[in-house]
Amino acid sequence: MKFRLVVVTPWAEEWEGEVKRFPEVKFLRKKLESLYDINVLNAGDHPPRRCDVVFAQSERVYGHSRKLAQRCGAKRFVVAIYGVFERFPLRRVFWPLHWWRYRHLDGAFRGGADLFLITDDGSRGEKLAQMYSQPYILLPVPRPPWSRIPQLKARELLGLPPNGPIGGFAGSLNKLKGAHLLGKILELARGTYRLAVIGEGPLLKEIERLRRESPDTVFVVPPLPYEKMNLFYSAVDFVLAPYLYGNKTAVVVESLAMGVPVVAFKAHSTDEIIRSGWNGFVAENFNVEEFARYTVRLATDPLLRETVGNAARVSAERFPTWDHRVTTIAQALMPS
Repeated sequence: MKFRLVVVTPWAEEWEGEVKRFPEVKFLRKKLESLYDINVLNAGDHPPRRCDVVFAQSERVYGHSRKLAQRCGAKRFVVAIYGVFERFPLRRVFWPLHWWRYRHLDGAFRGGADLFLITDDGSRGEKLAQMYSQPYILLPVPRPPWSRIPQLKARELLGLPPNGPIGGFAGSLNKLKGAHLLGKILELARGTYRLAVIGEGPLLKEIERLRRESPDTVFVVPPLPYEKMNLFYSAVDFVLAPYLYGNKTAVVVESLAMGVPVVAFKAHSTDEIIRSGWNGFVAENFNVEEFARYTVRLATDPLLRETVGNAARVSAERFPTWDHRVTTIAQALMPS
């Protein structure tokens, strides 16, 4: 008989229908359905009378999940936590979000669980788990199951210019992702390349303003489903990742796996995944001038782009797959 699993998640609609924003759901759902009888709940939904395992898929639903686990007599309570832990340099950039995240994180770690699953995105979440003496497993950021397509075809499909170097920015358009620095980086690049931006967030209006001011330089690509993001990586020549917390993120892993050089800030453990000058370039935190210089080097030297791109693809061969990640989660949920 299968164990009865309750998943409490902010992404309940994606569990039940089309996966739009969180690809882990797609891969995890397929794996878990073969192992468990599953109920998927939003925070606040009423639980079944009995369950064996409760999985809180985000610290945001921790409080409700803990009460649910106690109420239905769960044998195991597991919490997944994604992103942003280290306090520096967040205070310099976006204190309200820093405070909001830590309120939820502190509550989850103080309350405890049988196991915390922490995404190893370079933001060093294990330090927080160790500070609270909580058991944890680090979940790797997996390489994508994509293939490259010809660059000209990808650019045509995305409405990008066919000629000339294009840098790409993908991710949430907020200060944590460094989207507020793109204008300055472009200014310092002095027209050596175009910029394609894909993402949503509070700084979208600022990016749209850049596009209006420089319609031949800045292009805003409509959001794509995960399965079609290979179009974006195939279309650009290098990726800008001016993220200010951790740089073992999905975009960096995906870029390297697609053979696209990455320029990133040092931000904690970036140098564990990017070797500057080999598979990308790493600038000191907040050093926008150095960051821009690296983008210009890649834009103006096709041979360098090819060499670094080939090294990026080689370096990504050691990255784990989605199957490895979801298998780790599935095993972590199994009652002992």
